Amino acid sequence: MGWNNPKRPGHHCGTSTGQLPGGEVRPGNFDHHPPNQWPGPRDQMYLPFLFMRANPGDRGARPVAGPFWESPDILLLAGVEPAFAPEIPPDLGQTALAGMPNTLYAHVWNFGRAQAPNVIVQFFWCDPSLGIGPGSANLIGETVVALGARDSGRSHRLVKCPNVWVPTFVNGGHECLVVRVWDETSDGLGTPPWDAALNRHVAQRNIHVIATGGAQARIAAGPGAVAAAALVDAPLMLRVGPLYDAPATVAVERVVPAGMPWLQLRTGVRGQFPAGAPATGDVLLTPPRDIAGAGLGIGAASSQEVTADHQQVGLTTTDAPPAPGSAHVYRVTASQQGQVFGGYTVVVLG
Repeated sequence: MGWNNPKRPGHHCGTSTGQLPGGEVRPGNFDHHPPNQWPGPRDQMYLPFLFMRANPGDRGARPVAGPFWESPDILLLAGVEPAFAPEIPPDLGQTALAGMPNTLYAHVWNFGRAQAPNVIVQFFWCDPSLGIGPGSANLIGETVVALGARDSGRSHRLVKCPNVWVPTFVNGGHECLVVRVWDETSDGLGTPPWDAALNRHVAQRNIHVIATGGAQARIAAGPGAVAAAALVDAPLMLRVGPLYDAPATVAVERVVPAGMPWLQLRTGVRGQFPAGAPATGDVLLTPPRDIAGAGLGIGAASSQEVTADHQQVGLTTTDAPPAPGSAHVYRVTASQQGQVFGGYTVVVLG
């Protein structure tokens, strides 16, 4: 299971027929069991089946259908250190405060028939990126939790990161969050180790919410804040990530708020979303440039072709700020050969 680009890491999973040759159990069946083969459906074995959701209806099947970077299972409490944070955040749709302490949470699940007594939960931050890997991930902290089997009443739990996260002003504090979960003995991390689209042990939250202030959106972009009518003066720079020797297409599109299930966490009411703000301008991507390069270039368009590693593009729009109770939602995707391998979502709330 993987990508059309053969060089991009894929998921290696076992196969199963659930049968024994001739229906007989012989010593050779145990001494020479075929590698990477499960003796029955994996989720029906007496093992844990750990995962974190990519969307509200996710039950662990991979690859994920649709955006996989809007996980409802990565939560935070802004402006509070873990020592003073409750076990459950009072608001589920909060976004981080740059330069301030933030507490992270992960909602972890076990749909397996056996308990998971030693579940490792790791929390990471990355600069805004459309492709996550070990080179861009920064460990915030990790902890261990025990989960019961799926019918035990203890099969899922909200886990608080023990270490504080203080986002920097780099990129205005718009970092990405990644959480990885696995059991030390019976449900390992699996492959690819950073890919939330293919690996049920990995969750990703590439979301930033910008709340308008008065008539202008304000984006933290340094010791002060740059007044910007929804990203005009301060484009959000997004790293494209490793390309594995194949070109990528990065595109941006408008999404109606109801098309982003994560926003239900923001309202706190199932099925309730902000109204869609009217499009009054353009939403564009600046041409790719080196991560360490200066300037934004010219020729912004709704999609850009990226052909080299260590490149980034800038998200910008001339839309007017949304009215109170409405929102603009912009979803950026990176794809190769028609397959989406990464994304980032920006919400501008009125």
